[in-house]
Amino acid sequence: MSDFLKVSYGAGELIFSAGDVADQLFFIQQGQVELLNAEGKAFTTLKAGESFGEQAFLSGGIRGASAQALGEVTCLKISSEQANQMMSGTSPLLIPVFEALLLQLNMNNTLRSGKP
Repeated sequence: MSDFLKVSYGAGELIFSAGDVADQLFFIQQGQVELLNAEGKAFTTLKAGESFGEQAFLSGGIRGASAQALGEVTCLKISSEQANQMMSGTSPLLIPVFEALLLQLNMNNTLRSGKP
């Protein structure tokens, strides 16, 4: 986990905005993160143990939602470049399986956001 950077956000702090380039994946260690649709309406709240920002690892990596800290939040984050370097030495089967899981998470978040 040495490739992961520990970051903290204050209450109400915007972690990223819809439309931003997606180049980092986040794993919540402590606190809660709210995901907001393009209109700024919350569609889900994530807690410790959950991840967000999966678009960073899918083609066309543009953020489809905004992420905002609810209270104090601590996350581990990793860039798509770092993750790709980590996976370069693994089985070639692992990468498409990982991408399929991230696509499923992305589709689930899209459904929760109420987007068509």
